[in-house]
Amino acid sequence: MSGCALQDATAPAAGTDTNTRAIPTLTRTAAPPTRTPSPTAPRQPTIFIPNEITGTIRAELLAAAKQIALNNAANKSSAAVVLSTQRAPNSEILLERVYAVVDWFPSKLSNIGSEELLNLWQGIGTPEGITALLVSPETFGILTDLWGAPAANVSSIPPDQLVNTVWSNKTALAIMPFDQLVPKVKALRVDDINLLEREANLDAYPLVTRLYISGDPTFVKGFTTAFYKKNARTNRIPERMTELIMTGVTAISRTSAFKIDAAGDNALPARVVADVLSAADITHVSNEVPFTEACKPVLGTLQLCAKPQYIEALKLAGVDLISSTGNHMNDYGIKAFSETLDLFEREGFKWFGGGRNLDEAKRVLIVEDHGNKLAFLGMNSFGPKSVWATADRPGAQQYDPELLHQELKEARENADVVFLDMQSEETYQYEPYAGNKEKFRDGIANGADVVTGVQAHQPQAVEFTADGKKIILYGLGNLFFDQMQSPNVRQGLVVRHTIHNGKLIQTELLPTLLENYVQPRWATPTEANQILDLVFGASGFK
Repeated sequence: MSGCALQDATAPAAGTDTNTRAIPTLTRTAAPPTRTPSPTAPRQPTIFIPNEITGTIRAELLAAAKQIALNNAANKSSAAVVLSTQRAPNSEILLERVYAVVDWFPSKLSNIGSEELLNLWQGIGTPEGITALLVSPETFGILTDLWGAPAANVSSIPPDQLVNTVWSNKTALAIMPFDQLVPKVKALRVDDINLLEREANLDAYPLVTRLYISGDPTFVKGFTTAFYKKNARTNRIPERMTELIMTGVTAISRTSAFKIDAAGDNALPARVVADVLSAADITHVSNEVPFTEACKPVLGTLQLCAKPQYIEALKLAGVDLISSTGNHMNDYGIKAFSETLDLFEREGFKWFGGGRNLDEAKRVLIVEDHGNKLAFLGMNSFGPKSVWATADRPGAQQYDPELLHQELKEARENADVVFLDMQSEETYQYEPYAGNKEKFRDGIANGADVVTGVQAHQPQAVEFTADGKKIILYGLGNLFFDQMQSPNVRQGLVVRHTIHNGKLIQTELLPTLLENYVQPRWATPTEANQILDLVFGASGFK
C-alpha cells in the first residue's frame, strides 16, 4: 500500500475504525550475552576392593591402583574398576590362588575329603581325630568369604608360625598358599587330587579362589598392567614345576649280576620301580661301581663291578643324573673308571662328584628343567685314598670343607636350588653318625638346600632347618644292590622332590624293599609305615 506511513501502534489513526486492532510492529532488541560455564574438575576414577581381601594381596592391589591414580572406592556403583570374589558378567580373572592342606611331615594321613574339610571349618572333627584348623590372617579372610564364618576351632596364625604350630599340634591341619609350601610339612591330597602333579585338575579342586575384575576397559587394562609387573596371575604355575627323584646306593654286582644273567634280562633290577622313577622330570642314582668289559662277577667279594650291558637297568629307570662319588669306582682300576664315564657319555647321562681328573670331579653340574635351575655337586670323605681323583687320575672328589664352601657359593650364584651328595662314613643303623651330622649340617649352613647321604646301605634319619625350607637326608639305603642279610639293608628310600618356580616346596619318601637279591619293589602300606616309623624315630620326630 504505497503512501502509507507506519503509525504508532498504541493510538488509532484518524479515520480508522477503532474496533479494528492494529498489527503490532516487531522491534528487534540486542541478544543477551552468552555465559561461559565455569570449569569443573573431572571426577577422580576409583577402584572397589572387597573387605575380605586383606594382607599382602590387598597391599599389592592398592599399590597397583596408586600407580595409575585409582583411589579406593567405598562402593561398587561409583567405581571405575570393580574387584570381586564372585564372577560377574563381562569380568575376567585377575588373580588365582591355590591352597594346600598340610600336616606335619611324618603324618600318616595322605588324603582329606572336601566335605570333611568344610566340616572342620564348621567345628566338626575328622574320623582320624583332627579337631583344629590353622590359617594365616590373609587366608582366614579369603576362606571366610568362601565358606562363611568359621567355628572357634579355626585359628588365625602369623604365616611364619604356621609350620611349627602344625608340628606342635598333632590334632591340627593347616591351610596355606601352594607357593608357600616347604619340605617340613606334608601336602595332603584333597578329594584324591594331588597338587604336586603337574596335570592336577584344578576345576575339581575345592581350594581354589579367584579374584575377578570388571569396569571401564581403559582403567581395567591400566590396572592389570600395573598389577602384573610385580605379581603373578596364579600362585601355582604348572610349567614351572619340576619333579626330581633321588635314590640311594646302586651297585649292580655280585649276586645281582648272577640273577640278571640267569634271567637273561639286563634291566631286571628296575622292572618293578621303573614306572615311578622314569616318570620324573629328572631321575638320579648314586652309582658305586664301574661298568667295565673286564667285569667278572664274584660272590662274596668286596671288589665290585657291573657289566656294561647292565646299564639297561638305568635306562629303563629313566636315569638322567649319576652321582659318581662311590668308594668302589676304582675297584677295577682307573681305566675301568674312565670306561664307565665313556659309557655314561654315550648314553647321554650327566654325572657329578667324580670325573676323569680332579677338575672334572670338582665340576658343579647345573641342570635346567621347566625354568628351574638346579645345581648338583658331590664329595667323598670315606675313601679309600685310591678312589680320590687327582690332577691326572680319575676318581671321586675328596671331601675338603674349604673347597666345598667355594663350590657351594658357585652353585648358589648359578642355581635356584642346590643339591649336595655326600659319600661319607658308613654305619648300619638308623641314627646318623655324629661325624656325618657335622659335615652335612656344614653343607646346609654354607648354601646347600638338600644334603643327601649316599653312603648308607640302609635308611637313616631326616633333619630340617628351623624354617622348614632345607632338608638333610642322612641315608637312603640301597636301590639296586644285593644285600639281603637283614631287614634294614633290604629297606630303601626313593626321594621325590618337587621344585616350583625356583623353590623346593616338597619332599616325599617312598619306601622300597629288595627281593631276590636283585630287584626292589614298593613297600606295602604296612611295610612303608614300619620303615618310616624307624626313620622318624631316629630323627627324633615326636
